[in-house]
Amino acid sequence: MPFLLRLILTLCIVIGATLPINAGYRKAKKHRNLSPVERAVQNQPDMLPTKLMAMTRPKDTVIELEQRSKLNTRYREGIDVSRYQGVINWQQVASEGEISYAYIKATEGANLVDRKYAYNLAEARRAGLSVGSYHFYRPNISVDEQVENMTTNVRKSEQDLVPLIDIEVRGKVGYERFITDLIDFVDRVEAHYGRKPLLYTYQNFYNKYLVGQFRDYPWMIAKYQGDEPVLRDELDYMIWQYTQTGRMPGIRGNVDRSCLMGNFSLELLQM
Repeated sequence: MPFLLRLILTLCIVIGATLPINAGYRKAKKHRNLSPVERAVQNQPDMLPTKLMAMTRPKDTVIELEQRSKLNTRYREGIDVSRYQGVINWQQVASEGEISYAYIKATEGANLVDRKYAYNLAEARRAGLSVGSYHFYRPNISVDEQVENMTTNVRKSEQDLVPLIDIEVRGKVGYERFITDLIDFVDRVEAHYGRKPLLYTYQNFYNKYLVGQFRDYPWMIAKYQGDEPVLRDELDYMIWQYTQTGRMPGIRGNVDRSCLMGNFSLELLQM
C-alpha cells in the first residue's frame, strides 16, 4: 500500500476514535453548566416509561369517588372506622369480611377532619360496600361551626347511606342547652342532606339523657355485653353495635362491629 494512502487511513482511525470521547466530554461539560431546573428537564425519562408511570400512578381518592349511591344488601352486618384502624385493605374487607355497610368517621367538633376519611370513603365504596359518614358531636362547640365542618366535608353526592351523628358526650353544658342545641344540629343536618340522619349513642347515655328524644329517627345503639340493649322508653332501634373489639380481614387490630335488628333493612338508610 502506498505510503500516502497508509497515512490517510491512520489519520482517519485516530480521528474516529477520539470523536466519541470529545463528544462525550462536551456533553458532560455542557451538563455541568446547566441550571438545576434545566438538568431536571434533561434527565426526564423517555416517553414510553412516562406513559407507563402515568397509567400505574395511584388515582386521586377524592376525584375518583363515585357520584351515585349504591346499596349492598348481601349481609346484615357492618363496621365503623376512623384513623385509629390505620390503613385498611378495603378489597379484603369486602371480599372476606361478610359485611355490607361501613360508617366512616369524617369530622368532629368545629374543625377536625379525620385524616383517613378521604381514603376510607373512596376505597370502601370502590370495594362495593354501602358507605356512610359520621360526625362526632361536641356539645360545648357552637352548632354553626359544627354544621359548617360536617357539611363542607361530607358531600351528599359521595354517600351511599344517610349521615350518622355520634352523640356520646354531654360536655359541660346544662341539660336543657344540651338538648336544645342537639335538636338544632340534627334539624340542620336533616335539612342539608334531605334525609333524617342515623343517630348513635350507647345504652347508658341514651337512658340517662336521651329518653323520649328523636323517636322518629333511626338509631344505632352500642352495648358490648352479650345481651341486646334495653332502652327505658322501649325505642325500636335499627342497629346494635355489639362489640368494639371485633376482628375483620383487612384490618389490623380491633374494629367496631354492628348488625341490623329485627325487620329493619339497609334500604331505609339509603341516601
